[in-house]
Amino acid sequence: MLVASVSFAQGNVSAVNQFGIANAAVITQSGLENDSDVLQLGFANLAVVDQDGRHNEADINQGGALNYANVDQKGRRNDAYIGQLGIANAAYITQDGRRNDAVIGQAGFLNYARTTQIGRDNSSTTLQFDVANSSNTMQEGHDNNSLVFQVGIGNSANVDQYGEYNMAVTNQFGTDNTSYINQFGTANYAWTIQTGDSHLSTVNQWGAGNMSLVMQSN
Repeated sequence: MLVASVSFAQGNVSAVNQFGIANAAVITQSGLENDSDVLQLGFANLAVVDQDGRHNEADINQGGALNYANVDQKGRRNDAYIGQLGIANAAYITQDGRRNDAVIGQAGFLNYARTTQIGRDNSSTTLQFDVANSSNTMQEGHDNNSLVFQVGIGNSANVDQYGEYNMAVTNQFGTDNTSYINQFGTANYAWTIQTGDSHLSTVNQWGAGNMSLVMQSN
């Protein structure tokens, strides 16, 4: 008895929905079962998605004007989300590896956020509210976690994680605060809270199991 089998190739999926004037989306997909969803409402927003691998997912939602969002995924089962509401915000997510998760949310004007993940099972969330806040997150290794939460004007957060199981939390409320968290090793924990204006905090951790809590206010 002959048994016939039928296999169906699983292609990539892309959806773009645009409402408004002069919005633009550029989607490039190479590989297997990648998924991209873009929603744009407003004027002259630009979204760019580049997926190369398998089972990657990218979601971009833009509302307002002149916002820019870029997602670049290589590997498999990476997940990226960018949500922008306002004017001239910019967000970049780069993922190279597997099962990395990144979220950037921006509401306001002229906010900038960049997240780069190399490795596996890294997680990053950046949330920005108000005007001209800046965030840069770099994760290389596995199972690192970062959270950046900014409310105010001109705050800057910088997180570098190299290793595994590191955790970094940055909370900024005010104006012109600057935070650096650099972690090299395993299972280090750093939490920086800045409330008020013009604070500067630098945390460097090497090794394993270190803990830092910085609280600044005026």
